[in-house]
Amino acid sequence: MDISCYYEEADFTEAEFSEDSWEGKTFNRCRFRSADFSGMTLIRCRFEQCDFTAASFNGVTVQESAFLNCRFLYANCFGTFFDGCKMTGTTFEESNCTALRIQGGDWSYTLIPELELCRTVLEDIRFEQADLHGSKFDKSVLRRCNFNGANLTGASFREADLRGSSITGTNLLEMDLKGTKIDLEQAVLLAGALGAVYEP
Repeated sequence: MDISCYYEEADFTEAEFSEDSWEGKTFNRCRFRSADFSGMTLIRCRFEQCDFTAASFNGVTVQESAFLNCRFLYANCFGTFFDGCKMTGTTFEESNCTALRIQGGDWSYTLIPELELCRTVLEDIRFEQADLHGSKFDKSVLRRCNFNGANLTGASFREADLRGSSITGTNLLEMDLKGTKIDLEQAVLLAGALGAVYEP
């Protein structure tokens, strides 16, 4: 489907874009309900307040794009790869995020519960104030990630490497940290959460 560079309040319900490629396109308050993006590549695109309810994002590669305050309700994001994207305020309620891959980017204030990113390397990702309750990061390496103020109730970091990431303001006592590697700053935060006082 031929798409111009800018759309506002356009309706693409049930549109089929699969196996296409977009670059530098902007969509503001557009509807993509039940649209099919399977296998697409999106480069430097911008979506603001768009509705992706029940859309299919299977195997989509998204590079340096922005999804601001968008909604992926019941969307299928199996195998989607977000590379250096800004996802601020976007929600993934009841979405299938199996095999989702994230490389860098800003995921602040997102709602993406029960996310599974096990046995992977995550670097320079900002999850500040995100709702990640019930998520699993088991045996993953997390470098320079920002979880400040994130909701990590029930989240599991079993045997993960958290050293170098920021976890200030998180609910540490409601996380599974069995076998997790942490640095001194994180150890002090954990001790404080347990009521202990660190004195060198």
